[in-house]
Amino acid sequence: MTTRTEQPPVGATSTAAGRETWADVAKGACIVLVVLWHVVVKDYLRIDWRAGVPVPGAWGLLGEQLLPLRMPLFFTISGIFAANAVNRPWRAAARSRVAGNLYLYAAWLLIHTALLALVPGFPTDRATSPGDLLAQLTVTPSNLWYLYALALYFVVARASRRVRPAVLLALAGALSAVAAAGLLDTPGNRGGVYQNLVFFLAGVHLRPYLTGWAATATRRRLVGVSAAYVAALAAMGLAGAERWFGVWPAVSVVAVAFGLTVAAVAARRRGASTTALAALGRRTLPVYVIHMPVLALLHRLLAGPVTDLHGPVRAVLVAGYPVLLTVLVLALSLAVHRGLLAAGAGWLFTPPSRHNLEGETMSRTDPPTPAVRLDRARVQEAARWLSGRVVRTPLLNSPAIDRLAGVRILLKAENLQAGGSYKMRGAMLAVGRLAAAGHGGVVAQSTGNHAVAVALAARRHGLAATVVLPVDAAPTKVARARTAGAEVVFAGTSLEERLAAARRIAGAHGHPLLDAYDHPDVIAGQGTASLELIEEAERAGTPLDALVVPVGGGGGVAGACLAAAGTPIEVYGVEPVGCDSLARSLAAGRPTPVAPAPTIADGLRPACVGELPFAVARDAVRGVVRVDDDQIAEAFQLLLMELKVLAEPSGAAGLAGALRLAADLGAADLRPAVDPRAAVDPRAAVDPRAAVDPRAAVDPRAAVDPRAAVDPRAAAGRFGAAPPGRERYRTVGVVLTGGNVDKELVARLAARQFADLAAREGVAA
Repeated sequence: MTTRTEQPPVGATSTAAGRETWADVAKGACIVLVVLWHVVVKDYLRIDWRAGVPVPGAWGLLGEQLLPLRMPLFFTISGIFAANAVNRPWRAAARSRVAGNLYLYAAWLLIHTALLALVPGFPTDRATSPGDLLAQLTVTPSNLWYLYALALYFVVARASRRVRPAVLLALAGALSAVAAAGLLDTPGNRGGVYQNLVFFLAGVHLRPYLTGWAATATRRRLVGVSAAYVAALAAMGLAGAERWFGVWPAVSVVAVAFGLTVAAVAARRRGASTTALAALGRRTLPVYVIHMPVLALLHRLLAGPVTDLHGPVRAVLVAGYPVLLTVLVLALSLAVHRGLLAAGAGWLFTPPSRHNLEGETMSRTDPPTPAVRLDRARVQEAARWLSGRVVRTPLLNSPAIDRLAGVRILLKAENLQAGGSYKMRGAMLAVGRLAAAGHGGVVAQSTGNHAVAVALAARRHGLAATVVLPVDAAPTKVARARTAGAEVVFAGTSLEERLAAARRIAGAHGHPLLDAYDHPDVIAGQGTASLELIEEAERAGTPLDALVVPVGGGGGVAGACLAAAGTPIEVYGVEPVGCDSLARSLAAGRPTPVAPAPTIADGLRPACVGELPFAVARDAVRGVVRVDDDQIAEAFQLLLMELKVLAEPSGAAGLAGALRLAADLGAADLRPAVDPRAAVDPRAAVDPRAAVDPRAAVDPRAAVDPRAAVDPRAAAGRFGAAPPGRERYRTVGVVLTGGNVDKELVARLAARQFADLAAREGVAA
């Protein structure tokens, strides 16, 4: 059994969804320094310590030396995390990155205004009139200005994404220099907004370089940048150059390099302090918004009694009071956060999601930018790591199915995989990396296979697992997840409801949320099934000409594209009618949501293909085949009767697509298409070869390639054999993705009594 001390397969400090441990360590350190600074200037230095030694002044001086580090590093990390979202469509990105942050800013500004009114003497920005409140809501942000700035910065980054980064950073750097030199009017916290834009933009545009810097950080470099930071601070202080034009931004650049290096080196040590900082770094929002009222209350309660202390107790407190109070404020802030979540006030930390009738959902994670290596070598590396940890499933072939198709069909029996599906591959790889990075648990949401796989992988690696399932989840999948030791939570019937619940749980427990397909490790792991299929076919002397994979969120087909890269193999996706997000996305050039139609293939009904899978597949997938429930059921029966293989409908869809593809290609040379409208209107299908390019789902004039069938009823003989010698391919590989199916569904599919099954199935991931 694998232990948690095992090294991750790729990189030593990666966490879920492209996050890096060092980045969370850096964010955790930043929030500690922010709280410490507020403790010092708003409480500690306002107490009359009557001390004969300059200890209070030393604390104030230390806080000032860290000013160039705290917020610049915080915004740099925030820019790194936002880099992928900047390239998303406005409609998808603005909801969470702009409207979400503005919502949180406004909500907590009202809360702060009310609570801080109870402590009128506490030295912090607070509105004392409707005019002040209006100003803080618009142009003069309060002490919550970080949220205000994040929304503004994202708008700037998204609107200027076509501007050359060098020009953009130069302009933002000039604004920072002007503001730091006092050449602009900066009431409230407006100065901080001006000064730190350049660091957020640097995180967005220089992400590959910054992550590369962290990945290659050494102790020798740490010594060098530490010396450089100390020297820069000393030079600035001795020359009194804090207000000199360009000095503060330059020192902050050195400080950010120092902070990144410290965080990266610390992350590799994986000590208790590092783990605590990383956990705190994943919960900076609640600390940021809660700590000021907590500190104000503590100041009111403690300032008087502390002033009256005498003797040794006073001497000890004058030296350590800032540390003690910082720890207390952090602990109380997190406790308040947990209490609010328990009371059902999660809306104070996660904006309420709005259901979209078109199926668009808020992004689940921040997938890595193209700087993350996703290629065939990554799949091969994943295969080496997974060897012995997952089942190497057999390759199946049926002469009867071959005769029916007119080509050789090789089937990768992932229905025999541990957990009953190929989802185990991606889950095992991703959870293995989380365990090696020091995480104690993982959260997942799905209707079945991904949840079961994460539960099993977590048990193998000694992690706690919580999986969120719909209330109508298949009993077989619920039972498998529980048997694997996962805590099962039920949440509604829609993807949005499951995601909201999963985010709340992940935030409350401090565990990462592992996406079902929008994750590089999940894609690479699932791609190993296709890689094994390709290699085994080659060794058997029957190399593949084409590879067919069912498409839900797209992780499997993206992995297949990576596995087939550099070979002549052409990869096809298979989608149920009305659940054709990939076909529509290929036509639109971006991930395009759909309102999923009912289908018995419940695992192929996500509302939208994942962004990272689409980025991989858009230039690599050869086409998309759409199949209907009749075709899926016929394929299910073929597998059951000819190979004695039990597959779930989502897995059988792969064979249905291969048979449909073979039939269309076999007929493609016989007569020309009559009506290309068949690509978008099944009733117009009068020719077996109409609708052959995935773009035809949107533009019928694009139907020019007979190798990419996209209409489920455009073929006259659905599974009719191709004329001998007329087929384009000789060998087609199919990934049977899973076999988790209930007994009742098996009986009804075998008897072809499934007309009402689609309406009873839930949305799956």
